[in-house]
Formats: sequence, C-alpha cells, structure tokens
Amino acid sequence: MPFLRLLDNYTADVNQPEHVTQKEQNEARAFLNRCLETEVMQEAHSFLADEGCVPESKKGFKDVLYKMWFTPYTRTHNDRAQRSSSAFEHTFVGETRCGHVIGFHNWLRLYSEERQGNIRHKGCRCCDCDDRIILTIDFDWKGKSKTRDSFFVGTSPEFELALYTVCFLAGDGAKTEVVLGGERVTIATYKLNGQIGSCYPILQQQDQSDTESDTEDDSADNPMLAEGLDFLEYLEDQDIGPEMGKRRLKGIYEDDYTESCGRRSGTPFSQVLRTLKWNDKVEIYINNDGVDIVNILE
Repeated sequence: MPFLRLLDNYTADVNQPEHVTQKEQNEARAFLNRCLETEVMQEAHSFLADEGCVPESKKGFKDVLYKMWFTPYTRTHNDRAQRSSSAFEHTFVGETRCGHVIGFHNWLRLYSEERQGNIRHKGCRCCDCDDRIILTIDFDWKGKSKTRDSFFVGTSPEFELALYTVCFLAGDGAKTEVVLGGERVTIATYKLNGQIGSCYPILQQQDQSDTESDTEDDSADNPMLAEGLDFLEYLEDQDIGPEMGKRRLKGIYEDDYTESCGRRSGTPFSQVLRTLKWNDKVEIYINNDGVDIVNILE
C-alpha cells in the first residue's frame, strides 16, 4: 500500500531537520498517483478546478498536491530546525515537540503504531458519521503525550487527502462545515505561514440547549496562546515560577525554552505574554523596586 510506505520516511522531532531522499520523493508521488486514480480524488479535482483553485490538468493538480502536502517547511522558531515538518507528516504521521505529540490525525497510523507496541491508550470518545467514525482519543506515543487527538476511523487515505485539500483551498477558513452521509461535520484546516499547518475532523455533540461544542483546544487556531500554554507547561516541568521578573522570563523563553523545545514561527515573547495576560493565564505588576513581575496564575 503506497500510503504505508510513507510512514517511516520522517523524523518525529520537529527540532530535527528532514532530509528528503529521491526514494522518498518517488514514494510520495506514487502515493499521489494512486490517489488520483480514485473516484473521490477525481471528484475533488473536478470541483476545485471548477472553482478556479487548481489547474484542470491531472499533472497540474498533482503538482499542487505535492507542493501542498510534501514540501518541507519550518514549524518552529529554532533556526536549526529549518524544513523540519510538512503538512503530510504533521497530519498523517505525527510529530513530537517538547515532550508532546502534535498532529497525528490518521487512524491507520495509530493502528500501525499500536501493533508495534508504541501506543498507550488513555481514553477516547467517538461518534458515528455514516459508515465512518470520528474518534477523539488521549494516548501516549513513545512516551510522549497527546490529548484530544481527533481523526476519522474507517476512511481511506485518499478520502482524507481529498477532503482536507478541498476544505483548505475552497473552505470557510480555519473551520469548514461539511455533510457526510447526512451528518454535519466540522473540518479544521489551519494555516501555518500560508501552508497547511494541520487538518482534522472535530467531534461535535449536541447538549440539551442544542449548542455545539468541539473537543479540540480553543488554542488550536491561536498560535500565540498555544505557544504560551506550551511555555507555561515547560516552566512547570522545570519547576520555574510562579513569579519571576519579566526580563528573566523573556530570557528563558528566547534561550532555554527555544533551545529545548523549539517554538512556532512568528511568536515573539511580547505577543505571547500579552496573549497569556488577555486569557487570564498570567498577571503582570510592578514591585517596589520598579521591576516588572510576571505571576503565573493557577
């Protein structure tokens, strides 16, 4: 199966650059060739071409797919981690960052790793969607944790690739509502510097007031907040805080934290700290010596 051949082509740590070999490029193109033979991908191509999002030729569409999904890019701020990620790796294979799993939104990948003894389940929720299931699961992968991972179960790789491509190119921004087998499903397609940052389905539930809620962290579409929460967790793991000078905290963020974990591009300390303050994660005050102090709130 061309998809399965791709799963061992990547280094999980986002701080380690990817070196794509010619063999790996050929395997990616073979996977796309197989996808383009399927009805679901052909329907996606026809729709996107009609919308003016992609070329009408099969080769032109394939080139767009390869660039979208397989071109390496930078996910962290650390210069040594240049070209350490890609849309396909993050979404379908999974990555690790600062002791946590990120991405990893494919059930075949989970099944493959589970068979190898690399997955420890910690709880899940699911809902039916036609002949598919949307699963949200907590698990450990090779000793690193993932909370509220969301993905389809029972779908083919070409279906997911087609769906995510359509939603990213022609959808309603970060979240697009689609109908699958009569059921409404929200598809998240987040951008990272204009490229695909992550894609996954959102598990929805109806409560008594008929309002919808999803299980994904609200910080998913807010890189400043997501980075800030990661930084606070790093500080807790290092037993740093809860109070310290703003200048010292800035040094930890830009040096120790960035060196250890990498960080998302475009997340300067000043904006991350401001976002944490807006979200009541920290408070800032001036002490008797006129020094700005940051207090991490419980």
